[in-house]
Amino acid sequence: MERVEIHIPSDLVFERIARASADEIGRVINLSEERIQDLKLAVSEAVCNAIEHGNQCIASKLVIVVFQVDQDKLEVQVIDQGTGVNPEVLDFSQQHVEEYHLEGEGRRGFGMFLIAALVDQYEVTSSEDGTIMTLRLYRKEKRDDQHASGA
Repeated sequence: MERVEIHIPSDLVFERIARASADEIGRVINLSEERIQDLKLAVSEAVCNAIEHGNQCIASKLVIVVFQVDQDKLEVQVIDQGTGVNPEVLDFSQQHVEEYHLEGEGRRGFGMFLIAALVDQYEVTSSEDGTIMTLRLYRKEKRDDQHASGA
């Protein structure tokens, strides 16, 4: 397993470092251009969530992004140093895009819905020490099979 780890302060300007890293790693492991774009957007959304919601934009709190590659998949963990999230709000896979998501307060959950749509699998674990969002993209195109079955 190969591992790349970056630490960024909780300032949105540094999100682009995580996005650029995702792009480079996607290219190194020969993901298709479409999958690289999905990866970059998902990582960008996850990092922005960690900065804004997890660490409350407190620059001294770090966001750690860990890319782990093995034969089957790329796994990305985005770790914040916040106070955690209510577990009842962690499943975004069934969320539907409604008009209210596009305006006002409804936009808050749209990034998570987007992440769920862009990756093959995701999970969120949270405690009073912070939140870890794990994103998985399989190197073999398993994604089409999962979407065809309604997953």
